[in-house]
Amino acid sequence: MAKKGQIWISAVLYMALGVIVLTIILAAGVPMVQKMKDKNVLAQTKTLFYTVDENIKAVSNEGPGSRRYLSPFEVKAGDFDVDSDSNQIKWLLRTKAKMMEPSYYLNGQSTGVPEFREGAIYMYMNETNIVDEYFLNLKLDYSEVADLELESLFEGPYSGTYSVSIRHTGTYNPTTNLPVIVFGLTV
Repeated sequence: MAKKGQIWISAVLYMALGVIVLTIILAAGVPMVQKMKDKNVLAQTKTLFYTVDENIKAVSNEGPGSRRYLSPFEVKAGDFDVDSDSNQIKWLLRTKAKMMEPSYYLNGQSTGVPEFREGAIYMYMNETNIVDEYFLNLKLDYSEVADLELESLFEGPYSGTYSVSIRHTGTYNPTTNLPVIVFGLTV
């Protein structure tokens, strides 16, 4: 009879040990998988930004009536936005992956860590109020290339799958003499 009790106690102890080992592996593995996922999203978003940049510059240089269509235009994670006031296209991702050195703020002032530039894309990270959490920012600046206008039925920031049209309106901003390029976003 004592032998049966020992077998059950051993079985319970082995199961408990297995659960503990699995818990430790998952506790270490899930954050690592999330960081790899965020790095993959960054790579995909940079590719998307290069495509957008190439098409906006082509439409701007070709002249009135020029158009380009991007479909599907997929923002897998983060927030995508077109800022018509500053003529910039922006993307923001909240992440725990430290993919570059973040800008630090002391007493509300930036420590002066510059933006990184990769081709036409400006990249920088900011810390959030949460320890080991960051905002990863990408932007394309067209302030010297074109006046961007957003044409969309939806309010930004955008995330998901869309169709994008980029077209040269044939008009020019009278103060900057830059072509007006419409960035149309539809489902």
